[in-house]
Amino acid sequence: MLVKVEDGFYLNTQHIIAVRISKSQSGGFTVATEYTPNSVQKNAVFEKHFDTGLEAEVFLQHLHKAMS
Repeated sequence: MLVKVEDGFYLNTQHIIAVRISKSQSGGFTVATEYTPNSVQKNAVFEKHFDTGLEAEVFLQHLHKAMS
């Protein structure tokens, strides 16, 4: 199943390996989605930056719901 992670960028849920959340010192949040693109031998990371924790949480809830 495809999951929309950004306008025009979709990932196959079977290719998602990990989702990492980190907080920057400036107060923003980064959600890094690690996935395997066309080759199982390589990994790629899609990073999305948020100004607030609420925005990051909404994104993660949407991603979780789409993957369930």
